[in-house]
Amino acid sequence: MNRHVQRLQQAYRELPWRRQARRVLWALAAMVAVAAVLALEVHFSAQALVLNYELHARQQAVLDTQQQIVVLQTRLAQLTSVDHLLRVAEREGYHPLSVEQEHFVPVPPDVLPQEAVALPQARPLPPSRPPLPEAYTISLVRWLERYLLLEPAQ
Repeated sequence: MNRHVQRLQQAYRELPWRRQARRVLWALAAMVAVAAVLALEVHFSAQALVLNYELHARQQAVLDTQQQIVVLQTRLAQLTSVDHLLRVAEREGYHPLSVEQEHFVPVPPDVLPQEAVALPQARPLPPSRPPLPEAYTISLVRWLERYLLLEPAQ
């Protein structure tokens, strides 16, 4: 009986090199998992950095455009100011009229048109931005139904 138990123990006992191999494999699996997490972290950090640079570039472009708009509005205000328009009129040979030079022509009321002037009708405004494509608005459940269950395209 003792011999039988000893044979069973020897048959099912793990050899030392098998234990070592299992430990090495577990260590390698842990290292691969840590490396995968670090690789994902580096990837997402790099993407965030690139997006941050793009965001700053676009914000700078918006600020430059706003600055150009302000400069153009200032120029428009200068060109349409009363002083500028008076200088241009004097340069072109126009001068203010005196009261003696003014002529008024009386118009009888029956000469004026009596028909009503049609007012332009308001049109509905077009949408400010196009709607998002379905790929951005579809729910996860609907997506799974469509693409995993191979629903025919409609």
